[in-house]
Amino acid sequence: MTPTYEIIGGDNRAHGPVTGEELCDWIRQGRAGRNSMIRPSNTEAWRPISTFPEFSGPLRGMPWIPLYQPALKAHGLAVASLVLGIISLVIVGIGLLTGVPAAICGHAALRAIKAEPTEYGGSGMAIAGLITGYIGLLVSGVMFILMILLWLEIID
Repeated sequence: MTPTYEIIGGDNRAHGPVTGEELCDWIRQGRAGRNSMIRPSNTEAWRPISTFPEFSGPLRGMPWIPLYQPALKAHGLAVASLVLGIISLVIVGIGLLTGVPAAICGHAALRAIKAEPTEYGGSGMAIAGLITGYIGLLVSGVMFILMILLWLEIID
């Protein structure tokens, strides 16, 4: 959630809540300055705007760069893909059972993240799940073929 602020205007009344970007627009317009009193909406203490590090740039004519940017929530399928992919590598015998779901979950997660990029993150986890899932499939497939060949060799 983006933080909001309240500001005491020229009429000595509190205005807001407003976003940091709106306050930066007010700074550019000359409606707020270094000594304008503001407070984050969830606090009681009023302080000059110059004491907030997020407004040091705009007070010097620089663009607004928000300090607080919440991390996107990792998509559940991306997490599942990564976990299943790791399991397919660690427990080689069941790589065929967990590698396929890891790949399916990874592709589905990437599709969902691409559809809603502002809602979900975790594309790195999905890609890692795809890679580990496919490697687990490959290793398990090779092990399966070697076991079949060894079994046929023992029978003859």
